[in-house]
Amino acid sequence: MSAHHLLPVNQWSNTMNLSQLEIILRAHKIWVRSEGQKGKRADLSFMDLRGAPLDNADLTRAIMIGANLQGASLNNTLLCRAFMPFADLSGTTLLNTDFSHAKLMAANLRDADMRTARLEGADLQGAMTGGTRLPDSSTKASLKMVVIEILVIRR
Repeated sequence: MSAHHLLPVNQWSNTMNLSQLEIILRAHKIWVRSEGQKGKRADLSFMDLRGAPLDNADLTRAIMIGANLQGASLNNTLLCRAFMPFADLSGTTLLNTDFSHAKLMAANLRDADMRTARLEGADLQGAMTGGTRLPDSSTKASLKMVVIEILVIRR
């Protein structure tokens, strides 16, 4: 990824460059490992993180309300228990991304490749999933609410 600025979606936020994102990720990793005793929980709410290199990142329990992650690289990323309502993950490849117990209410997952993503216990109520490639077998039950909602909207 180029070192272009990662711009906030919310006009009241500050701009963030790649080195600032790396500092936030390091502090969050310490926060996760110390169970909140050290470091700082990542709050990337309303940030424009399009194209951000987040492969293999540990964003467990991160706050990412309304974050724009279009085209971000999130392969093998831990997003367990992340709080991501209204996040935009459209068109993103999410190979082996762990969304276990994540809150993805009303998230935009259109055209995302989630075939190998882990979604056990994830809350996807109201998520937009048109064209999303979803995982097989074990997670189908947790996605039932989303699929029903899409069928109702299309009628």
